[in-house]
Amino acid sequence: MTPAEAISDERARELAAEIATRSEYAQYAIPDPASFQAVLRWFRGILDWIDALYSASFELWLLLLIGLLLTALALLAHVVWTIRLAMRANEVAPGAARAPDRRRLDLEAESLAGDGRYLDAAHAMHLACIEQLVQGGVVELRRHDPNPTLRARLARARLTGEQRGEFLRLLDWLEQRWFRDPAPEPRDAELFAAWRALHARLGSVAA
Repeated sequence: MTPAEAISDERARELAAEIATRSEYAQYAIPDPASFQAVLRWFRGILDWIDALYSASFELWLLLLIGLLLTALALLAHVVWTIRLAMRANEVAPGAARAPDRRRLDLEAESLAGDGRYLDAAHAMHLACIEQLVQGGVVELRRHDPNPTLRARLARARLTGEQRGEFLRLLDWLEQRWFRDPAPEPRDAELFAAWRALHARLGSVAA
């Protein structure tokens, strides 16, 4: 644009105002000063009213002040109570949090066995046995640790030789059935019964 074609200052201001009113620039608009002034006037009016009330009736002003303080304390107490309630909900003891899981595994295993799905039932009861030892502090194990880790932890666990040997024997049996040949077999019911009996014996150890 040549100097002869340059727009005037007045036209430039008009264009700037027009561009500023477009929707894409709305988020950058400065709040209306009139609205802010109205809020300030309302707040000053409240202060003036309280000041006038103090001069006209000190007793009523004192009652109002006490009421406001009590309301503020009640709100603060409610906030503190809500925060403590939320924190307490996250502080459930590990044993209390996982006991229902262990019980559900027992029930799931029994339900699967009732449907004739003995291999699945044996697997569920095997998980219930692990959960039982973990919650009893007999074995330190995370949920997704592999069986080799479980075997290493069982070697150092507070178990009798018979309990440890039976656990490892059933674990070998279950792995062979679960990972190699999952087709139903007549001995699956025997495998489930063995895991259920071991679960009952481990209950005293975990306790």
